[in-house]
Amino acid sequence: MPMNQIEHLVVVMLENRSLDNMLGWLYDTELGQYPANVLPPGSAPAFDGLLRGMSIPARVDDPTSKPVLVGYGAANTITPTTDPQEHYDHMTAQIFGPEAPSWNPTWPMKGFVQDYATTSTDDATQIMACYTPEQLPILSALARNYAVSDAWFASAPCQTWPNRSFVHAGTSNGHVNNGLIPDPLVWNVPTIFGALDQGDWCVYSDALVAPSLTRTMIPSLWAEAYHANFSRFSDFEAACANGTLPKYSFLEPSFLVDPNDQHPPHDVDAGEAFLYRIWQAVTNPAVWSKTMLVITYDEHGGTFDHVFPAIPATSPDSVSTKAPEGFAFDRFGVRVPCVVVSPWIEAGTVFRSPTGTPYDHTSILATLRDWLSIPDAKMISSARIVKAPTLAQLVTRAAARTDLPDIPAPADSHLQPSLSEPLNDLQMSLVSGAARRFQGDPAQTLAATPTRRHAAEYFAQKLPRLGG
Repeated sequence: MPMNQIEHLVVVMLENRSLDNMLGWLYDTELGQYPANVLPPGSAPAFDGLLRGMSIPARVDDPTSKPVLVGYGAANTITPTTDPQEHYDHMTAQIFGPEAPSWNPTWPMKGFVQDYATTSTDDATQIMACYTPEQLPILSALARNYAVSDAWFASAPCQTWPNRSFVHAGTSNGHVNNGLIPDPLVWNVPTIFGALDQGDWCVYSDALVAPSLTRTMIPSLWAEAYHANFSRFSDFEAACANGTLPKYSFLEPSFLVDPNDQHPPHDVDAGEAFLYRIWQAVTNPAVWSKTMLVITYDEHGGTFDHVFPAIPATSPDSVSTKAPEGFAFDRFGVRVPCVVVSPWIEAGTVFRSPTGTPYDHTSILATLRDWLSIPDAKMISSARIVKAPTLAQLVTRAAARTDLPDIPAPADSHLQPSLSEPLNDLQMSLVSGAARRFQGDPAQTLAATPTRRHAAEYFAQKLPRLGG
């Protein structure tokens, strides 16, 4: 596998943004902008992004409905200003409109405005606002100077826990949503961490006061023996500086206090600042020439994307074929950004799958499997991982690049939500998951933590025990 030059794989997963929402204007073909390289060679030379004049109807079931144009830029850094819905039913409405799912839909990718109007009192057309490269200079600069995929899909058209489970386990154990009261015990499946030697991986969290979401989700990692595998982001920065980075690092943003996860309506500039810190860390000479950084998002979170996920997905296991909502995990979710950074990657690369199966989050697991030569007896079992393409094709250079592009410094301050605001679905899952981990009652704990402040106080009490 042509990744022998890589000794450290670093993955950061942010929250709830589609490819079009964040990078749709990255290469503006109407201005003659094309990537310098496409992979596999001979694939489409243009980046599959947005075009001026692209529109969808405000209501797909009303022939008199006026079209809503895709936005060249967002009004502010917290657009959309109300959290779009990410449950399976809402995503189905966004992708298919009022029809049942099919491979030949009447209204493919036309239901975003209509669905957002059912959940938001704000202007529903803002769901079509897509950030320009000037508004996201750090993510855009990394994408242009290294590699970006225009065909990386969320693993399933549903919520955070299912998609994050796919990146760790290659399955969501048949769950299409987080659950009304998310309970880690029903998500208890083997993960990639069990297939790795314990000294070869670490999860680093930028949370000010909260446990690791990854550890919260995975009961097999609750044991005290795994305490050293969960650290703060400052420890990641130190490991990069000291040359002690493990083989596999998974990075988590802050989801609760001063959030920088870019989950709508959290300030995207805060996420930009987090990416800048990651960039500064991985480009330390102690690790840079041996590192590959993958930046992606768990799912699209209700934000607009124009590409219909048209290729059938492999259901990962038998339990997934009997999932609720009649969904068999045989469809991918909506496209999300995936930017891959390494000095072994040519600048200006756009990549797609070299096989008949598109990239999704299980491609990270397939890459780990092949890169680390994990034997079948240790590797987690998932038919989705077996089919997934790896990132090996991106390592095309005979020698590492010696240039470091000028990535702009981020803004000094960011808009932060009030701690008096109610919890979003992800924050609720952190609370209920922690309650389950420490033998509390998830429902009672959630009832006692209605706001972000309450959740922060709860975690502050638990933090000495949580560790990670």
